[in-house]
Amino acid sequence: MKNLLTVLFLVLAIQYCQAQNKSFHITGSIQGPCEGMVFKLLDNSYPPQTIATTVIKDHCFELTGEIPAPGFYRWIIDTTPVGKKSSEANWLAGNFYLENSDITFQGDIHTLPTYYWNPERKGKMIIQGSETEDLYQSFKTSIQELSKARNQADGEYLEQYHRPALDNIFNTEEGIRLARRISELDRQIIQATIRFIKQNPASVVALDQAGYFLLGEIDLTSGQIEDLQNTLSGVWGNCPRMTEFKEKAEMAKKIAIGAPFQDIELTDPEGKKVKLSECLPTGKYVMLEFWASWCGPCRGEIPHLKHVYQNYKDKGFEIISISIDQKNKDWQKAMKEEKMPWIQLNDPQGENGPAIQVYNVTGVPHCILLDKEGKIFKTNMRGAYLDAALEQLIP
Repeated sequence: MKNLLTVLFLVLAIQYCQAQNKSFHITGSIQGPCEGMVFKLLDNSYPPQTIATTVIKDHCFELTGEIPAPGFYRWIIDTTPVGKKSSEANWLAGNFYLENSDITFQGDIHTLPTYYWNPERKGKMIIQGSETEDLYQSFKTSIQELSKARNQADGEYLEQYHRPALDNIFNTEEGIRLARRISELDRQIIQATIRFIKQNPASVVALDQAGYFLLGEIDLTSGQIEDLQNTLSGVWGNCPRMTEFKEKAEMAKKIAIGAPFQDIELTDPEGKKVKLSECLPTGKYVMLEFWASWCGPCRGEIPHLKHVYQNYKDKGFEIISISIDQKNKDWQKAMKEEKMPWIQLNDPQGENGPAIQVYNVTGVPHCILLDKEGKIFKTNMRGAYLDAALEQLIP
């Protein structure tokens, strides 16, 4: 039975990698004042490319085209008045899985979601006819209650910890409680997602969900990444999408939980080239804080880092700030203004330098916590999440 399932999954994956014979045919019905509005389909590239466009007439629209394989696309209804320059602020938008099949869209112009999130817009586009989209919606439903609880806890964290922290009022105990609650919900969501991937390895939805794990935002061990890779490679073979996944997985393993830190060359405040390994204190927990002078959230976090540093610096904790400023004068000015009492280093190559590339940093601020052996313990902690991690490490 196991061999039979493997063969079936492999056939499905091969069908994904190969071009499909059919085209997609979308028919849509939109309620409300929508006459003459433009409906577009955009792919998931960066920047996104328009693959099809039409005009809504008598509340209806129709699109036909062909894609090489099922994938994640974006629909847009441009409500910009005729004669005005199109603006994202006037877009209604959403994402879905497009495939070469007959698909129907239904929605209400008054309630469809906007391009920029608006809590008042509670409606959604009803999409039928795409089996891939059906599977995606089924997955979202399976984690809906966990996601709802997570969002509720996140709202409490915002009110009870984050907003007071903006005024340098740190409700640490309550913040730690909520951070741990949110982290536990995240753990459950991750486990549910892994189960989904293993149950649906031949679906592009599973491949996409696994790919999100490699963006540096989720703490996984090298073993967990390897397990995902093995699950997917068994059915996807050498498909280009799988080849790309494997490359990203190999990079992710280097900064996975439990992996040793990666040594890189940086610059100290005096302009001297130094290795990161030369700056790591022996037998201490070390936080690598990636930041930049132009990054508002980075600098907004510094008062809290000073608070944490004061509490733990004599208990075996150190911080190394790694700036990605390309202009030395900007870095020097920010250091002088912020007066950070810990080690300061810079990668003048900015986003193209080893600090970003080797550590797979997708944006600043970003941090990595190393244990006493120089192995990665946790990543991407902010606020009370850092307090919770340090309380766990240093009672």
